[in-house]
Amino acid sequence: MSQSVALVTGAANGIGRATTEHLLRDGWSVAAFDVDTEALSSLPSGPCLHTGRLDVTDEAQWREAVAGLDRLDLLVNNAGLLSSGDFTQIPAARHRAIVEVNVLGVINGALASFPLLAQTPGSVMVSLASASAMYGQPDLATYSATKFAIRGLTEALDLEWAGHDIRVLDLWPMFVRTSMVDG
Repeated sequence: MSQSVALVTGAANGIGRATTEHLLRDGWSVAAFDVDTEALSSLPSGPCLHTGRLDVTDEAQWREAVAGLDRLDLLVNNAGLLSSGDFTQIPAARHRAIVEVNVLGVINGALASFPLLAQTPGSVMVSLASASAMYGQPDLATYSATKFAIRGLTEALDLEWAGHDIRVLDLWPMFVRTSMVDG
């Protein structure tokens, strides 16, 4: 059997970085993507790691990201944005960016990766949601709404893609000590 292949978004820091490092230690081949290419360059180098810039809101960049892969056992949709504070004090452009990265980024990844996931037996798509997907959270209203969206998308695609032998899961971590929650 060929080496298992994973694609991880938001791989430069936090949960994405930890996931990438864990997969590499377990012998996976990992395509690690982020908009922060400087931080990506500090990942442990080796023949099993491919890194690149990916703006998850850009469909063309997603197509390029998966183009070099011949299989995809695991897609980890981890890239995300968060802003906390009073809803009306957060600029509309920031609300839009949170929705675009946290929701559209996952949709773009699912669409671009589906052909590879479907041709790889037993493949899995995992999206990072949040405990904020359980109830609307004050000071995190837009972030929480995006995580509700991921929850619904995950439930629907798990049913829809089961016939293609693709599991679709989401994870709902509480606050994790990363730069996203500093302050």
